[in-house]
Amino acid sequence: MKKVFVLAAMIGLSSAAFAQETAQTKADKAAQETKEAGRKAGKEMKKDAKVVGEKTKEGAEAVGDGAKKGAEKVADGTEKAYDATKKGTKKAYKATKKEAKELKEDVKDKTDNK
Repeated sequence: MKKVFVLAAMIGLSSAAFAQETAQTKADKAAQETKEAGRKAGKEMKKDAKVVGEKTKEGAEAVGDGAKKGAEKVADGTEKAYDATKKGTKKAYKATKKEAKELKEDVKDKTDNK
C-alpha cells in the first residue's frame, strides 16, 4: 500500500511539474508574442512618422514656394508703381515748367507794355 501511495505521489508531482512547465511555456510564448507585436507596432509607427515627416516637408516646401511667388509679385508690382510714379513726376515737372515759362512771358509782356 505504501508503494501505491508513493507511486500516486510521484504521478501527482510529475503532473504538477508538467502543468507548471506548460504554464511557464504558455507565459513565455505570450511574452514572446507581446514582444513581437511591440516590435511590429514600433516599425509601423516609425514608417508612419517617416510618411508624416515627408508630407510635412512637402507642405513646408509648397508654402515656401507660394511665399516666394507672392514676394516676386509684390516686387514686380512695386517696380511698376515706381516706374509709373517716376513717369507721372516727369510729366508734372514738365507741365509745371511749361506753365511757369508761360506765366513768366505773360508777366514780361504786361510789364513791357506799360
